[in-house]
Formats: sequence, structure tokens, C-alpha cells
Amino acid sequence: MTPFDLIPGQNPAVFVFADHASNHVPDWIGGLGSTDMDAQRHIAWDIGTEWVARELCRELNCGGLICGFSRLVIDANRDLRFDGLIPSLSDGTLIPANVDLSEAQRQDRIDRLYTPYHNALSDALDARPNTLAISIHSFTPQLSGQAPRSTDIGMLVKDDPDTADRFIAALQPRAPDLRIEVNQPYSAYVLNHTVDHNVVPRGLRHLAIELRQDHIANNKDAVSMAHILARAIEPLLPEISDARNDD
Repeated sequence: MTPFDLIPGQNPAVFVFADHASNHVPDWIGGLGSTDMDAQRHIAWDIGTEWVARELCRELNCGGLICGFSRLVIDANRDLRFDGLIPSLSDGTLIPANVDLSEAQRQDRIDRLYTPYHNALSDALDARPNTLAISIHSFTPQLSGQAPRSTDIGMLVKDDPDTADRFIAALQPRAPDLRIEVNQPYSAYVLNHTVDHNVVPRGLRHLAIELRQDHIANNKDAVSMAHILARAIEPLLPEISDARNDD
């Protein structure tokens, strides 16, 4: 299995990517020593984001990039210098194979997974110099030992507040029952590496969207959410009536 899946699309005005869309552990890793149940939890991936990202690409007829490995193997949305790049502990759960990882093993994961994913994203954005880049993430309704989260949709906003403001204004009437907050439950000033590294230096308009996982935990709900998001994204795009895929 490759480190990513590149989705084709005819509309160059928008591009969607999902850093944490997969819980896949490549065979050559030899397992992480955690349970099958842990592999299905939020610690392994952003539940629902692959469905959302793929449906957005379909509705907007645009390209996309789906990360193909679990963030427990290596986190594509972390700087290489970040202590939790390869986490040995995630939301209170020990990841045995990541404890005392050798430098050679660490570098192998960087070379075979992390770098190819980021290179693919860089190439895709270079091919679309005027695109609206959209990052899709999801978050658990409740971390271990913490209060339930009241945010339904979080926007990570730092370098492009104008695009975020326009998107929120278009989204709110389409999702009146959902609580939309800026830099909650995560902040663009803290955890925003892929956008900071690949999108901001290119001067691209962008959105970084966090969706609470109970809203997208199955395919039907994820597709429904993607439809709502797509309708709010359309006003941000030029000539959307020509580019949209209405199939």
C-alpha cells in the first residue's frame, strides 16, 4: 500500500487533503503492539475524514490527497522536530512499538511514509497555484479524563482569516444546529504543521476544518456533512457552476 491516495479531479480551484484519514499500519512495521480496538479509536486516525474528503472531491469535482498511514506510525501533521512525531503514548494509551524506537527505525518511517506524503502534497499544490486548499480533520467528542467537547465544527485560523470568515458565514445558515468555533478545540497557533509547511508558504487561500467525530462516524453521516460543507465552499470558488460535479 502506498503512503497516500491521490484523487483526480478537473476543478483546479480547490484541493482537499486529509492528514489523518487512515488507521493503516504497514506490514513492514511489524505491528505497534496495541490492540485491534485501539486501531479503531481516535488515537489511530481521524475517524470519518476519508469519507468526508472523498465526498468533497466528488461534489466539487476536485483533486484530493488521502494520507495512507496511521498517525500512530508517524504523524503527518507534526514537524519532524516534534516530540510526538511518533507517539509512544496517545490519550493515555501506550504504543509499545514506539517506545525506545531506534534512530534507523524512525528514519525509515520518515523516508517511506512521511516524506512521500508531503512531497505528493507539495507537487499537487504546485500544479494548482491558485487553488483553495482545504484540510480536513476530526476530533473525538471527549478525551480521556476531560469534559465533553461542545464544539461541533472547529476552524483552525491563523494566516487566512478572511477565507475562514467567509466560509463560516456561508456555513452557519446551512448548519444552524451546529456550534462552529474558531481555534477550538485545537488552535492553528499550536497544531497546524501541514498547512504551515505546505500551504502558507505558497500564499494559498485555505481552510482547516475540524469535525467532531460523532457527526461523521459512519459513511451516511459523513457524506451528509460533506454535502453541507461543499455548499458553503462553493461561494468561495470561481465559476463553480461550471466546475461542480452534479452526478
